[in-house]
Amino acid sequence: MFGLPSFQKLLVLALVIAVVWYGFKFLGRLKQTREAEARQRDLNSADRKNPAAARQKLDVEETVQCRTCGAYVPTQGASNCGKAGCPY
Repeated sequence: MFGLPSFQKLLVLALVIAVVWYGFKFLGRLKQTREAEARQRDLNSADRKNPAAARQKLDVEETVQCRTCGAYVPTQGASNCGKAGCPY
């Protein structure tokens, strides 16, 4: 009654496990895509409501780490931190 399973039964079991595995992977990717699209829609609607805030989000400055104090300062217009040996 509980003899060794046949090769065909093992093959079908492996196929069922593979279908379930890849099905969950597909559903996870689909959920991530939908969440990313929803976030993008929310950002776009917020940008339409407040264009000044949208422009402000895009203003990004390059920074470098100060060799003396370790703080990150903008590459353009950096000022002296007050510590001895500050290169800015």
